[in-house]
Parts: sequence; C-alpha cells; structure tokens
Amino acid sequence: MQFNFKTRLSLWHLVCVALILTVAAFISNWALARLVRHQVDSSLLALANQEIAAIERGPHEPFRIHEARPGTAGPSFERLDKFVQIIAANGEALARSATLGTATLPLTTRARDGLSRDEMTYETVEDFGEEPIRMVTVPVRAGAARYAVQVAGSLDDARAIVHAARWLFFSVAAAILGAVAVTGALLARRALVPIDRIVTQARRIGESSLADRLPHPGTRDEIGRLVDTLNEMLQRIEQSFELQRHFTADASHELMSPLSRLRAELEVTLRRPRDVAEYEEALRSCLEEVERLSWLTEELLSLARLDSGEGREVATEPVLAAPLVEKAMERLEEEARRAHVTMVLEPGPAVSVRVPASVVSVTVGNILHNAVKFCGVGGRVTVRIRAEGPAALVEVSDTGPGVAAEEIPLMFERFHRGSEPRAAGAPGVGLGLAICRSLVERQGGRISVTSAPGRGATFSIRFPLDESPRQPESVRL
Repeated sequence: MQFNFKTRLSLWHLVCVALILTVAAFISNWALARLVRHQVDSSLLALANQEIAAIERGPHEPFRIHEARPGTAGPSFERLDKFVQIIAANGEALARSATLGTATLPLTTRARDGLSRDEMTYETVEDFGEEPIRMVTVPVRAGAARYAVQVAGSLDDARAIVHAARWLFFSVAAAILGAVAVTGALLARRALVPIDRIVTQARRIGESSLADRLPHPGTRDEIGRLVDTLNEMLQRIEQSFELQRHFTADASHELMSPLSRLRAELEVTLRRPRDVAEYEEALRSCLEEVERLSWLTEELLSLARLDSGEGREVATEPVLAAPLVEKAMERLEEEARRAHVTMVLEPGPAVSVRVPASVVSVTVGNILHNAVKFCGVGGRVTVRIRAEGPAALVEVSDTGPGVAAEEIPLMFERFHRGSEPRAAGAPGVGLGLAICRSLVERQGGRISVTSAPGRGATFSIRFPLDESPRQPESVRL
C-alpha cells in the first residue's frame, strides 16, 4: 500500500516515539526493580547487623533472637514479616524468631560456600513456604566458634509493587503514544497546509500565466526558503519565455523583410516580358536578398547552438591574445582599406588568456568589423591589450559617431541595430554583438561599451587572465 507523505511522516514519528517510550518503560521497570530489591536487602542487612551486635556484646551468653516480649513494647515495624535465624557452621539452627514457627531457613550450597570464605551472601528462595523470600546470610564469630545470622523477608509485596509499576509504565506509554499519534497527525496536517496551497497554485501556473507566483507562508523557515527559490526559478523561466517570444517575433520580422522584397521583385519582373538586361538586374537584386537570408539564417543557427550549449569549447592551455587580435585585424585589412579606415594595435605587454583561440578570434573580429563599418571615411580604430586585475582586457575604440546614451543598454540585445545604422541603410541584422556577448560570458568573461555621441565608442572585452608567469614583453604594430 502506498501512503502519502503526510501519512508516512505521522507513521515514522509514531514509530520513533513508540521505540523511545518502550525503551524508557523497560529502563524504568529495571531501575525500579533494582531499587525495590536494594531496599529489601538493606532492611534485611540492618536487622542482621542488630543480631550480630547483640552476639558480639555477649559472646558467651546463650543465643536468642531479640524479639520484643508481648505487651512490653510497641510494634516493631523493622522486624515485622521478617524471619531471623542463628545457625552453627554445620547448619544447625541455634535460635529462631517466632515468625518462623516450626520451620527453619535453608542453608544453601552458595551460603555454605560464603560462610567458608567469611563472605556475606544474598539469595532469593522461591519455594520457602507459600511465598518467595529474599534472604541474607552473614558470618559472625563468637570466641573461637563460627556462626551465621540469617534474615529473610517475603518478596510478595515487593514483586506486587514492581508488577503494578510495570503495568503503570506501559499503560502510561500507551496513553502517551495514542496522544502523540493524534497530535502528530494534526500537526503534520497543519504543517503541510502551506505545501498543499503551493501544489495547488503550481498546477495552475502554465505558459500563459508565468507571471503568477507561489503563495509565501510568511516565514523564513525551510518552506519559506523553498517558495522563494521556486519563485525565483519561475521568474527566470518567465524571462526566458519572454526572450524567446521577442526573439521569435524579431526573427520573423527580419525574415519577412527580405522575403517580401524578394517576392515583390519577382512579381514585378514577371508581369510583362523584359529584355535580358532587365532580367539580369532583377536576378542580381534577388540574389542580394537570398544572400541576406543566408546570412541571417547562419547567424540564427549560431545563436541557437550557443543557447543549447552545443559545441562549447574549453581552453586546454593559455594563448597569447596579441597574435589572435593581429590575425583578426589582417582579415579586415581589405575592408578597412576600402573604407579608408586606419587600424592600429598599440604596443603593450604580452597577455595570455585561458580562453579558446576561436572565441577570441570571433569576438574581436566581430567588434572590429562593426568599428570599421561605422567608423566613417578617414576614421581610426585603436586596439589595446592589457591586464586588469584577474582579467585580460581587450579594448577596441573608434572615432565614429558614437552611440546614444539610451541605446547603450540595448547594444547587445538580439536584432538591435541602432537608429543611425537603420537610417543609413547599413547592412546587418543585429546579431553580431549578441553572439559576442554569449561567447564571452560562456567563458566567464564580460563585454561592455562606453560611448558619447560624436566621440566614438569603446568596446571592452574582459577574458579570464592566465595566472602563470608572464611572457617577456613584446611590441606589436
């Protein structure tokens, strides 16, 4: 049978309490039995010591039990229900108390061995008369002779007390166990009420209601921390879904623009017969739109791979940043020459980074491409490499028009191109910087931009710095 969590919690609590109460009842019963027996043994020994003291005061007097004579004294509670006997070394009874009647206390083998070693012995005799008795045998010397004083008492009352206490212990344990079962079930039900509310609310939350949150119990305990954690997770999921919605909408818009132009171009071309030159011009226009679509598709695939973690590279050894930056600049030399833009790598110390070379190459290449594209005719792009704390800093500065303050927070968002590039009709889909940010952040780095309108822009890329001993300084031009 499968029980729910509430029932399992109550049952486990009940089992634990039952074990504790059972152990406590057995220990209490054992301790009480020892205490009662100790009290009986103490009373027997005290009476035996009285008789021994009387013998030692008159060793040559005839042996007798010092009982109060009828009518001469009050009742002796110490001797009540006690059997007293004085015996010789061979077991012969020399004196007996009146409570023994015609019977004599037995001298067992254990008691006889104790007398031979002058040791006191305690015994329990189960078959003396009609009741079990507890008996002490104490050796004593009177002159040169050896004797023993035996004192015994009934165990009926002592055993009745222990038996009643045993039932009392287990009855109380059972009552406590029943009370614990009821209160445990009530407390478990009360404690799990917030969880039931959380489960009910969690079942209602779907893709269309991700803005909803789980109800907080108002406490800072384990349940409160769990609700906080789940609500934070829901917030991250909501943000992720929102980003996906924006991404889908932006991607659809970016795909629809070239497709619409391509369709319109084809429809216009097919409305009437044209000469070869017009067909070639139309095909070239269509080819440009197809290339734009191919470019956009490749960028979207790159982002999809980054989002899924596919092909994530791990740096196996440190690499020098300067040679990678130089290669990226070499690839853009022809483009910079056509745009009449000067690219300069300032000299500086050799800095090693623990990042895959491809990440550095792609990131710096994209930033340089944007700098050359928006720098303007006669502009200048400056690259600086240095260590800054635990990071290797690569700065790319240009002398272009800069970026408006309100657009800086949006620079690395997907499909954001800025107002000026869109107005100027500059090519691009606004995914390059988003790809750069994803690449850098996946390696534990950071990318940012500072700019002022009319004063150019500076992109700062921070890669994890290699902590091994630095390479000798080198000058790169």
